[in-house]
Amino acid sequence: MKRLIVFLFTLGIIGFAQTGDARLLAGPIVQSPTDTSAAIFWIADRELNPTLKYGTNRNQLEQTAQPHNPNPDAPNHFREYSTKLSNLRPNKTYYFAIVSAHGRAYGSGSFQTEPADFAKSNPTRITDGPVIEYLSSTSAEIAWSTNVSASTLVRYGEDPNALVKTTQAPWGQETHRVVLKGLKPNTTYYFVVESGEAKDYGTMAKSVEAQLTTPAEGEQALVNIVPRR
Repeated sequence: MKRLIVFLFTLGIIGFAQTGDARLLAGPIVQSPTDTSAAIFWIADRELNPTLKYGTNRNQLEQTAQPHNPNPDAPNHFREYSTKLSNLRPNKTYYFAIVSAHGRAYGSGSFQTEPADFAKSNPTRITDGPVIEYLSSTSAEIAWSTNVSASTLVRYGEDPNALVKTTQAPWGQETHRVVLKGLKPNTTYYFVVESGEAKDYGTMAKSVEAQLTTPAEGEQALVNIVPRR
């Protein structure tokens, strides 16, 4: 069967720190993996000073990357982090963990790089994102970009094994934005984004599964979060 899905990955469940410590509000989100690179993005509720450790052996993460803040002008009630991993090997599973200077794990996951010829066999690709541009106690705006005009769909739900809710936008964009409405406060949601049936191609691009946690009722919304161009 011809493979139509651009991205096929498995992301581990977040390991939050203990109550009262810093926690992740969104992610880690694996963004735009290729055969040799991938970006990882997350949002924390405070400064973490983290290091990202990664490698092909889940029990021995020997490589490290230092995240940066891609949006230093964002409000100070949350912190964004992003890092790009380069010189990866094609068609390999990589594991990663976000750790503090004292070794505390705040999040972990895995992804698979694409085969070396993926661009030829999959003309529809996610080139940027997904990211979360806005997050309140009852809604979230998710955005991403594709290399060609395509459909816009988000599948989401409270159970990572049952993403039964969907929200979409009209076909024909390269920059995609979808607003999830009617969310519950202080609740974790899992989601994937999809862009398919691009004109003249008919292929599908699908992101890795990621997650976000809505603020509690009355807490400030997260705004101005690395918008897509």
